[in-house]
Amino acid sequence: MSQPITMHKPAMPHLVNTHDAAEILGRSPATLKRWRAEGVGPNWIELQGRVSYDVNVLLEYIRRNTRVASVRAAMEEAREAV
Repeated sequence: MSQPITMHKPAMPHLVNTHDAAEILGRSPATLKRWRAEGVGPNWIELQGRVSYDVNVLLEYIRRNTRVASVRAAMEEAREAV
């Protein structure tokens, strides 16, 4: 027997301007502008000439770029704390 098809309503985006996006990422608005020109950084939206960022995309970008310290680095930090 087949499973019923369920439709998920997409989450409503929470859009912020470049200044607010830069604050969330801890970068300058100029850096975000440069990233857009270079084709790097988080995805952005342009509507009628205005650039916006979806907060959920920014948080996902942060999550994808979060690095876990190696075991060796953690041990060295622990030794320094003593």
